[in-house]
Amino acid sequence: MRLTPLSLLAAAFPTLAASSPEHVLPMWMQGNHPAVAVSLDGRAEPLRFVVDSAAGATLVDGRVARRYGLEDTRSATTHAQGASAGNAPLQRMHTASWRIGGWRLRVSGVQADLSNLQKDDDPAVDGLIGNDLTGRWDTRWDFGRGELALWKPGQLGVDGTGCQANALPDRRKGLEHFGFITVKLGDSGVEAIAVVDTGAAQTVLNAEAARALGLRIDGSDERLRVREKGTQGLGGKPQATWLYTLSGMSGMSGTGWQHPAMEVRISELSVFGSIGLEARPALILGADAMVASQVDISAGAARICLRRQAAT
Repeated sequence: MRLTPLSLLAAAFPTLAASSPEHVLPMWMQGNHPAVAVSLDGRAEPLRFVVDSAAGATLVDGRVARRYGLEDTRSATTHAQGASAGNAPLQRMHTASWRIGGWRLRVSGVQADLSNLQKDDDPAVDGLIGNDLTGRWDTRWDFGRGELALWKPGQLGVDGTGCQANALPDRRKGLEHFGFITVKLGDSGVEAIAVVDTGAAQTVLNAEAARALGLRIDGSDERLRVREKGTQGLGGKPQATWLYTLSGMSGMSGTGWQHPAMEVRISELSVFGSIGLEARPALILGADAMVASQVDISAGAARICLRRQAAT
């Protein structure tokens, strides 16, 4: 009997984990965002929470906070920078018991107006689960199986095909749990830094990435189409946006991940400045680039794996 070398077995099965996950949460796509069901304070009512790998705080929509009596009127109002030019007012809530599948925890969340996240006739988004919660775990976002799995730190294998170290190892405080990877854009292979953002419905390139691809964002480039709605985040102020069909995208050499041609946005969002990427080719890698992939993010986002799943 001929034995298969261990190196070949590792390449053939790159998604095996070191142990079983602590929690496996059913996940579905709502308005092009991955979502999970959340129960607050033991109530049977399931709430729809988007799981956002690039949100630094867990948020609850204001109408839900009021209905559940979670408002803390003594808490000061702060403001957070959204994806666009606006700022979103935030207010700390009372601590409550949360249940997400078999995961039970006590959370002192923040309330905000999340109405801008609702798309067309989809049900309203009740909240966001940020990386302040998921970043404590090794996480696997399995879009094909519709599962978000949580491992204890160090228990999920994040090496091998499709994996790379965080592209911003010295990222500033507040971005510790954000996953940054290096990707190549288009036929010319423009190298850019991408923040892995499951909370973004569509991938967004910054102005520097557009220029590196040879695109003009002054209105004279026929390859670009104006997005009438612009792009707006929690702040609610639209930012000028163009649409462009990117010929493809891939991970760095050796990672093996590729994505076929896709429509992306181009916008000079203020969030690129907030994360220090306004002066270099960068992008927000949205859920549209991940729906046929499996994404692993280690605790603290030290390593990120992006693997294209086989068609079924």
